[in-house]
Amino acid sequence: MDPLIHVALPALLLLAMRLDPRSVLLFAPLAIVPDLDVVHLHRATFHNVFVTVALPLAFVTYSRLRRPEWTMNSLLALFFLSSHLVLDLGGVSVFWPFVTDLWYLDTNISISMRSGIDIGFDFDYGWRDYAPMGESSLLSGTGFALLFLVVLVLVVFRKEAISTLRKYWDLVKQIVRRFLK
Repeated sequence: MDPLIHVALPALLLLAMRLDPRSVLLFAPLAIVPDLDVVHLHRATFHNVFVTVALPLAFVTYSRLRRPEWTMNSLLALFFLSSHLVLDLGGVSVFWPFVTDLWYLDTNISISMRSGIDIGFDFDYGWRDYAPMGESSLLSGTGFALLFLVVLVLVVFRKEAISTLRKYWDLVKQIVRRFLK
């Protein structure tokens, strides 16, 4: 899965659920953090339940017990990190470093109308040997289609988009100022 899809799909889902857009957009980059393991054992070092689920879940627990005001943000972090694992289920080392094999889940739903309506569903899962990932696309066909739709929406709703971008740019500047103090 390319980085754009890793960020956009979970963010769009949360925005559709009417969560605070500022918080969603602030935490959305966490969805690509697991891909930082591209330099060492890609789809293993950060693509496991310990990094994407257990660590954020510990932070959620801490937030609920000690810092209730952090709970929503810690849940967003958990969601974005674990969504990466779900979107990469074509093969990830879920229990690395204890198990190096890749766990995969391949599903395919097809529909054919050649001789009436025929719906097919293929489901395959299991373990396979770890193999270093070769080339990876920065922008897949699906990612390009999503990017095209975003650009189309920005063109059609340019006044609203410009207003929204200005608000978020002000938010980014505000956050940077806080960190620099």
